[in-house]
Amino acid sequence: MEPPPAKKVKSSQAEQSLFIAKDTTSGPDTLFYDNDFPWDEELKVGGVEWRRPKEICSEPKFIVDGATRMDVCQGKLSNCWFLSAVACLSLYPQLLKMIVPPAQEFLNSYTGKFIFQFWQYGEWIQVEIDDLLPTIRSNEGTAHGASTYDLLFMHSKERNEFWSSLLEKAYAKLKGGYSALQLGFAGEALVDMTGGVVQTCDTNLPPANLSEYLNHLLLRGALICCGNTQGELETANSMGILSHHMYSITGAKQVQTFQGSVSLLRVRNPWGHTEWTGPWRDSGPEWLCVIDTEDIEFESLEDGEFWMEVGDFQKNFQVLEICHLGPESLSRVRSAARPWEYVVYEGCWVKGISAGGSIDCKENFWMNPQYSLSLISEDNDPSQECSFIVSVMQKYKRRKGNNTFVVCHIFQGSKDHVYLTQEIFQCSQPLLTAGSSDKHREVVLCSSLPPGRYVIIPSLQRVTDEGEFLIRILTEKGSCVSRMDSIAPCSESVPLSVSLSEVQCHSRFLEFSTPDGRLTDEGLHNLLTSLMADFAPFLPCFTLESSRCLLASMDTRIEGSLCWEQFTKLWKNIISGTIIFSNIQREQTEQLDKEQIGPALQSAGLTGDEFIVRLTQLKYGDKDGCLNYPAFICCLLKLKAVTGKLHA
Repeated sequence: MEPPPAKKVKSSQAEQSLFIAKDTTSGPDTLFYDNDFPWDEELKVGGVEWRRPKEICSEPKFIVDGATRMDVCQGKLSNCWFLSAVACLSLYPQLLKMIVPPAQEFLNSYTGKFIFQFWQYGEWIQVEIDDLLPTIRSNEGTAHGASTYDLLFMHSKERNEFWSSLLEKAYAKLKGGYSALQLGFAGEALVDMTGGVVQTCDTNLPPANLSEYLNHLLLRGALICCGNTQGELETANSMGILSHHMYSITGAKQVQTFQGSVSLLRVRNPWGHTEWTGPWRDSGPEWLCVIDTEDIEFESLEDGEFWMEVGDFQKNFQVLEICHLGPESLSRVRSAARPWEYVVYEGCWVKGISAGGSIDCKENFWMNPQYSLSLISEDNDPSQECSFIVSVMQKYKRRKGNNTFVVCHIFQGSKDHVYLTQEIFQCSQPLLTAGSSDKHREVVLCSSLPPGRYVIIPSLQRVTDEGEFLIRILTEKGSCVSRMDSIAPCSESVPLSVSLSEVQCHSRFLEFSTPDGRLTDEGLHNLLTSLMADFAPFLPCFTLESSRCLLASMDTRIEGSLCWEQFTKLWKNIISGTIIFSNIQREQTEQLDKEQIGPALQSAGLTGDEFIVRLTQLKYGDKDGCLNYPAFICCLLKLKAVTGKLHA
């Protein structure tokens, strides 16, 4: 199976004169030069020279004897998170070929251009780069006195092998430059190279038999990284484990010794050196007690890879990042395990429309996008619950100035309310919550619940925060997942501008109200005409008659006018009704037909059965039974008022 056609990506063009002057044309006698690569300010220093592989060694190769984890060695860049992900990926050549097309070389067809592919928010992106790499002059010259060059960043143990160095450069271009790779999380890179979903957890949280648990995941095709979050940055503890540094887990094994069974994990440092010096280290005395060493891969080399006992692993590593592969990737590694079934949606938070802020923002939280999850079949275990994974990924997280954090809540749903309204949230608490208080771009909630209907709500911190996201829901036995019809996607409905602030609304309220601060039917008509011109200019205006209908719905004391508090409540209802209307009538016919009225009422938390729909058509519909925008808003307010009286 070949990966889907990839799109080309370009990065912002920047000044390159401080580096190396090259011909930017491409022809039979010239080599490709990438004008779009984002040059980093911190690299514009003395001593850094950009050289092609043929200037670094006499016979460069793209790949030498296969691309393996031993080709992943860290340079002078704090991106061990990326290297540990590449090391994990190298265990699966079929997956690596999707990212690193192997049919590239420095022979007759060589043009100086290399191509890589990455997964970005639901699609594969093609990245083209030239092979100019940052180097520094070596202290040792050649036998003829000529200068030699050492790669500054990621490199292979073989001096003439360059696939890993060029892969790092392509990823740097995707992210905005080498500086964008400084510090991060291995899970992000694993997602970008597999399209999988990454689960982050504590090393003490999985089952007691951690070795068996991780071995099960490895056999299932999962990619696993681990990190030590204690101590000073990249300084080794007394046993050689580096602080705030990402490693790869490349194997798990149960070995028999004269003293009994021991659970071991094989871990690799992407530096290619600096290993564990405790029990079960390379050539450690513990290996003399193993009854049969033929079934365990072991070499006593200073290659960054080592074995350690599970208990020592848990003492020295605090975090695990587990990448669960999707069906496409699993089919490539030919995993015998049953793949996850999943659905994917794109969404966005837009200020005043679908950005409701955190759950503490009681007045606005209901505005956040909502997704319905119906768990159908239990897993084959005694718990009789349904396992699932929900991933919410914030797009373009590495852009400068993007400091927003994502949170995901799961609420209990019901048959009566398709869409959870503001009133429901006032008396509801989430069943499950996953949030990010750091720079993770993705929040993953991995859990299980009894069969039933639930509502997933992704949100940002503040109502002023905006952004785009990708939500993925994975289940082991299938599920019924749908996006609620009450929140409009970014580009699929009537355009709505951001909502006016409370201060602006109050200022206009005073402009059209009476001296004693009240709105008559004419004042309300004029005020709504003014506000809707800014809020939803593409929708029909409220007539004087519809304005009188809205006033009557809110005038509970029958005073013939509205005060500021009553109007505020009315305006919030108009906003929510407008969002529902603009999303339901996707054909932009400016009206709802019979099939759309029921879902629209349900999205507002009201009963949408056939009897109510028929009454609505008779009272508010035209001759064909359709509802235009003003009629729908009036109907919505009237039904809410009647429902409120019934509850009272």
